[in-house]
Amino acid sequence: MIDTFTRLTFESHTDYLAFIEGEHARRSALWRWQQIIGNSAERIKSPGICDLCTRQTDYTIQPRPVDNSTFPHAADWWYGLMCGCGMNSLNRAVYRAFLDTGGNAASRIYHVGHHSPFSRWLAKRHPNITTSQFETGRAPGEIANGIRYEDLTGLSFESDQFDYILATEVLEHIPDYRAALREMARVLTPGGRALLTFPWLGNAYEHLIRAELRADGTINHILPPEYHGDPANPDGILSFRAFGWKILDEMRANGFPEAKAHFIFAPVHGHMTLTSPIIIGCH
Repeated sequence: MIDTFTRLTFESHTDYLAFIEGEHARRSALWRWQQIIGNSAERIKSPGICDLCTRQTDYTIQPRPVDNSTFPHAADWWYGLMCGCGMNSLNRAVYRAFLDTGGNAASRIYHVGHHSPFSRWLAKRHPNITTSQFETGRAPGEIANGIRYEDLTGLSFESDQFDYILATEVLEHIPDYRAALREMARVLTPGGRALLTFPWLGNAYEHLIRAELRADGTINHILPPEYHGDPANPDGILSFRAFGWKILDEMRANGFPEAKAHFIFAPVHGHMTLTSPIIIGCH
């Protein structure tokens, strides 16, 4: 397929700020373009070519009402733009990063989140995939009804088990996310990669802390509780934080010698935003 992608990769907050300093006009134009085409009360359908399906498709998205007099509707291009294959932009960007970094059908993959549509999509294409689900009261490594249960802060796997770990929208729900980083690094093979996504703060370095787990097991809500959708829990799951660029330094301090933020933009392939990265950690 013809490569019509824009890929931007940054290893630090400083590098990113230096880049965007001269990009204000183009970033503003891109933002306005996204607002204009997303300003619709009706479902939007846009033809394109999925780089994963390698076929023509119609990307679809339902904009939501917002409190804005100029653009009263907005499209969530990262979570909401769907391909005919059933994957949204986030999942397709993660898989594109997987392919771009050498991932293939033989790669040993650990995907965190057994019940997600992305997990089922991956399982059809990768025989060497392990998936798991977290559930309070389950022991790491426990298997019940065909589901493996794991705690990302204390995995039951031996070291050096996987070439790739894919954890999308997971770390924000783990109180001790640094322990999760260390465990992911432990079970990756030398040169293996973790591909991560989570709520992203854009230009900020520090994380936005929404809640903290106290020593007695209770939760201190610093901001109003925010719950995200969870296929395994109809009540949703609490978000403890949104992440800033500090995560790259934290990854390097917790088992990943290399860490970077990777952005993908390719409208014809359904990648419509440069505001949400895939965080790549190399073990």
